[in-house]
Amino acid sequence: MADTPMIADPAAPSVAAIIDAKPFGAFQLGIVVLCFLALMVDGFDNQASAFAAPALTGLWHVARASLGPVFAASAFGTLVGSLLIGPLGDLVGRKTLVVLCLLMAASLMLLTAWVHNIGELVAVRFATGLPLGALMPTTLVIANEWSPVRNRAAMVTIMASGFALGAVLGGLLSSLVLARWGWASIFEAGAAATLLIAGAIALWLPESLRYLASRPQSAVRRDAILRKFDPSAVRIGEADKASGTNLVLGLFTERRAVLTLLLWLAFFFNLLVLNFMTFWLPSLLAGTGLSQAAAIRASTLFQVGGIIGTVTMGSVADRVGPWRVVLGGLALSAATLLLVGGLAANARSAAVLAAGFGILGVQQSLGALSATLYPTQIRASGASWAQGIGRIGSTVGPLLGGFLIGRHLPTAMLFGAMAVFPVLGFTSAWLLTRQLRKHAA
Repeated sequence: MADTPMIADPAAPSVAAIIDAKPFGAFQLGIVVLCFLALMVDGFDNQASAFAAPALTGLWHVARASLGPVFAASAFGTLVGSLLIGPLGDLVGRKTLVVLCLLMAASLMLLTAWVHNIGELVAVRFATGLPLGALMPTTLVIANEWSPVRNRAAMVTIMASGFALGAVLGGLLSSLVLARWGWASIFEAGAAATLLIAGAIALWLPESLRYLASRPQSAVRRDAILRKFDPSAVRIGEADKASGTNLVLGLFTERRAVLTLLLWLAFFFNLLVLNFMTFWLPSLLAGTGLSQAAAIRASTLFQVGGIIGTVTMGSVADRVGPWRVVLGGLALSAATLLLVGGLAANARSAAVLAAGFGILGVQQSLGALSATLYPTQIRASGASWAQGIGRIGSTVGPLLGGFLIGRHLPTAMLFGAMAVFPVLGFTSAWLLTRQLRKHAA
């Protein structure tokens, strides 16, 4: 009967083996699309404040550098959300957490449209970051746990490119609606789209089979999803039971401490640069004489480059190795940041595109890899804490940008200073690969 749990058989394939044995098909494509849409929300919101910033400086009569705390508040909210909310995916389920986060984000986006000063905007943007901080790591874990090993890097990183596409579409939308309906319309449109996506995910996204397999009380639900995925499955192997240990402490046990710390450092340095570019690039380009709409459109090249980089790195990683892709992307990021500040306008656009290719491509690749370093029972915690600790860099990036801009540094020197951080990220990732070789030996 359909509601009778399958009998566990130690000789039968595990859930992971069943997923690995089947070719990538429509079922998994649907999961990629739904997670892609969820991350579009994250990308849109992450860029929304930057899109609105040039208009707010004039409307509220504030200095450009004073928006640094607004950008930092959003980043700090995602940091706290990653650390505190993200690990709940290991307790309440991956899908449940994604739906709740999207509903919270939609409500807070709408609230953002009603603020009247910098103080209110700082508070609301921090609150919006809380659910969004859990969204990226949780969707990465879902995609990872539904991916066959041979396609994992491509499936996970292509799904993660939804973040960059959300930012691109937000930029195009903002350039069209700002002049006609004002800055608040950016957040109102985002809230409406987020509610629609939350509904679609609630209806059609399946829970992670690997998560359900680790919980005996979820056997009936697990089997119903498994039969939809593979109707021929009649027996499954014994599943690992849910861990009763502290989820975060588990990141440092069984020789994982050094791996965890190096992963956190790689996230930190890359996210510092990413959020500097995300939040300050539109304002910096507007300061070169471009109109607000033109500066926003030019800034979207960073996100376009990120989409290309994410898809390219994901498709290449399964063939040449994911860590080689990460190291190459970090080297490219450092080189292009040096070029962004010193080139003429036309050449600068190409450098911005290349910088997005490296920085955002690396970020999504790191996110995908973070979900592979930990066992099922602590996978959401591992991915969430890597994103969360890394997002300390997300907070530092906008503040550092505001500090440097307030010191009236030349543009070339400003971007040159930021190029130091991909070099540090490269060093962290290289040391991490050496640790992984030691573990494999």
